[in-house]
Amino acid sequence: MKSKAHIKANFKAALAVFFIFPLFVCLFPETASGRVIIRDIIVLNHQKVMLRAKTTGIFFAKGGQIVEFFVDGESVGKTLSGGDGVAFKSFTPLKIGLYQMRAASGEDKSSGLLFSLKKDTGIVFVDVEGSLLQMRFSTVPKKGSQKAVEEIYKKFPVVFLQTSFFGVTIVKAWLKKNNFPELPVVPWRQGAIFQEITQNGLRIHAVIGSSNVIESAKDHNGRSFSFSDLENSEVVKDWAEVVEKLK
Repeated sequence: MKSKAHIKANFKAALAVFFIFPLFVCLFPETASGRVIIRDIIVLNHQKVMLRAKTTGIFFAKGGQIVEFFVDGESVGKTLSGGDGVAFKSFTPLKIGLYQMRAASGEDKSSGLLFSLKKDTGIVFVDVEGSLLQMRFSTVPKKGSQKAVEEIYKKFPVVFLQTSFFGVTIVKAWLKKNNFPELPVVPWRQGAIFQEITQNGLRIHAVIGSSNVIESAKDHNGRSFSFSDLENSEVVKDWAEVVEKLK
């Protein structure tokens, strides 16, 4: 049987979701709309990948829609979304670095990033909710976190992780509003992202985040940093120390 303390903690968390989610939607109203969705992806240079977009109605997927894909402003072709609303188009990145992607269906459009990396490249993963917020359920970034991420990105590929109930679109809007560099944001999915990138020939150089994220990455031989005393991680007092340790 759950303890009273456990039930109370769950109740507080539920209240936070109830009150804060509408706050985020008010702060970032553009995230509440959009009938075509394209997500950021991490890929190997010179390896063919499938760009993926989803077309939706008000609440559910909407199939049979024409979707045109663009990479760095150039069209790479049109395709029809299936019954599940998902449309695919193949693309082969020929350079290392970030590509700007866009999917358009009628008047609806969505943008994303494709991060093309050389095999065996080490990535620094930043848990947005677990390392960039001043405190849990806050909308204020940690002091110096924007500059620190920029400094780290000068030396290593950086990818943001979405780990909580707030979707990728809301997380990206928060990052943009708070002047973080435009970098890929991918769902953590209880560590599945780490399995995927290592299977695709990439590495984890470091993970900065919460206990759950660090725990899910412990078998991948990367460094881990946390702002609280956690097992399997290096404790740091601020983002300046993270930058120093990654030099």
